[in-house]
Amino acid sequence: MALVYEARRESLEGVSPRVAVKIILPEHRSSDTFRELFINEARLGASMHHQNLVQIQDFDCEGDTYFLVMEYVEGLTLRKAIALCERAAFTIPMGVIAEIGRQACDGLHFAHTATDEGGRPLKLVHRDIKPSNLILSPHGVVKVLDFGISKGVLREERRGSVKGTWGYMAPEQAVGADIGPVADVFGLATVLFELAALRPMFLDHKKEEIRRLLKDDHAARMAATLDGAVYGPLIGVLVRALQRDPSARFGSAEGFGRALSALLPDPITARDEVVRFFQAVEELEKGLPISTISDARAPHPPRISQEGSLVVQPRARRTMGGIVTFLAGIALSLAVLTAITLVSVAFLGKVVSAAMTDVDPDPQIDIVAGTPPAPEGAALDEPPGPAGIDAPGEERPPPTGRRKPTPSSVVQPVEAPPVQPESEPGHGEIVPPEVIVEAPPPVVEGSIGQVVIDAKQPAEVYIGGQFIDTAPVRKGLPAGSYDVSLVAADGRRRTFQIEVTPDKRVKKVWDFDRMEWR
Repeated sequence: MALVYEARRESLEGVSPRVAVKIILPEHRSSDTFRELFINEARLGASMHHQNLVQIQDFDCEGDTYFLVMEYVEGLTLRKAIALCERAAFTIPMGVIAEIGRQACDGLHFAHTATDEGGRPLKLVHRDIKPSNLILSPHGVVKVLDFGISKGVLREERRGSVKGTWGYMAPEQAVGADIGPVADVFGLATVLFELAALRPMFLDHKKEEIRRLLKDDHAARMAATLDGAVYGPLIGVLVRALQRDPSARFGSAEGFGRALSALLPDPITARDEVVRFFQAVEELEKGLPISTISDARAPHPPRISQEGSLVVQPRARRTMGGIVTFLAGIALSLAVLTAITLVSVAFLGKVVSAAMTDVDPDPQIDIVAGTPPAPEGAALDEPPGPAGIDAPGEERPPPTGRRKPTPSSVVQPVEAPPVQPESEPGHGEIVPPEVIVEAPPPVVEGSIGQVVIDAKQPAEVYIGGQFIDTAPVRKGLPAGSYDVSLVAADGRRRTFQIEVTPDKRVKKVWDFDRMEWR
C-alpha cells in the first residue's frame, strides 16, 4: 500500500531532524479506497500522542501524491527480530516477551479509549496487529504503528467486511462480525506467541483453513504447547487472550497488560532487559558468531531464571575472574620455580654422592616412554596448563624432554636427600583404572512389544532421545517405558510416554493441527 522513506526536515540554523515520510505506492495513487485509508491514518495519528504509538507530525500532498511525515523511530520491527532469532536459535526470554507485550498494551489501550476534541469516544480498533507493525527501539521502547485500516466512528464501512492480515485476525474478525478492543488483544497475543515459538501461529495462509482452525480454538491450544520450563507463567496468560469466545478473553488491552506486568520480576528494570535483548539481536544482524554475542552484551542462549527473566553476568564479575586467573598464574609460576630448585639440589646431591662412592659419573640415561628426545640446543616447550581457574581436575602434563635416571644410576645422597613432592607429575607409573564393560541384558524371547508411532502431518519420530525415522514408525521394543517425541516439519513438538508390554501392540497417532490424538 505504501512506502516509507527516511528523510530530513529542514528548519532554521541548519537544524534538520530525521523523520519518516510515508507515501502511497504509485499503483494505488488513483484508488479512492487507498487514499481514504491514508487520510484516516493521518487524522487518527494526529489526534493521539503516546510514547508507545508512532506520532504523526504532518500530512500534505505534492501534486497527486499524498504523504505523511511521521516520527522517525530508530530500531527494528518484531518481524525482523523474530527472523534473526529463529535463524540463530536464540530463545527470547519470557521477561522480554512480557515487557514487549505490556508496552504494546499501553499503546493500544490509549488508542482504544481515545476521544475527539469534543470528548466523544473514537471507539478505535487497530485490526492489524502483527510483527511488522510493532517496532522496537534501542532504548527498549515498543511502538505501535499503522492505524491505516483501523475501525472507528470517524470512518464508515460496509457491514460484514473483513480487514486485517490472515493469521493475526481474531475469530470474529475473520468472519466479518462486529469487533471491539478484544480483537486487538487476540492479535497481540498471536504476536507474543510467535516471539516465544519463533514460528507463526498459522503456517497455512489459506483463508478457509485459518477460519477452520480459529473455529476449533486452535490458537489457545497452540499456546498451551509452549515450553513450560521457559514460558510456564506466560502460557496461561496467552491461552486466555487467545480464546475463540471474545468474552472469555481479557476485557481490555489494559487488563491484558496488567496480566503481563505481573509476570515481570521487577517492572522497574524490565525495560533494561529489553535493551539487552535489542543489543543481542543487533549482533545477530551483524552476523557475529554466537560466542561473540555471549561475550558482548547478551548471553546465547539466554539463561532463564526461575521467574523467566534474562540473567546477564555483570562485567565486574568477569573482570574479577580475570584477576583471579592472573594471580593463579603467578602462583603456578612460583610453584614451578620452587620445584626446579628442589630438583637441581637433588641432582647436585646425586653427583656428589656418585663421586664419593666411585660410581660411573656418566650413567646411562633412559628417555621416559612416549616422550621424544629434544634436539640438541633446542628449547623445550612447555605445554599449556589448564584453561583457567574454572578448569578443575585438569593436571598439568610434564614438560617435553624430561628424563629420569635408571635404577643403577640412582644413589641415595648422604647429606642432602632429594625432596620430591608426591604429586609431582612425571614420576612413577600411572595405572589406568580398570574399565568394566557390562554386556546388555539379554532380550528374553516373548518380552518384545510392537509400537506404531504416527502423525497426521509429516513428522520425525524420536524414541529415548534417538532419531528413529519419519512417521509412521513400526518397531519392536523390549517391555518397559519409553519417552517418545514427534517433531513436525514446522518445528511443532509433541512429547509423551508409552508403556510397552510383551506381545502387545501400542499405537499413537497425533494431529498437530487439532492438537489431539486420532
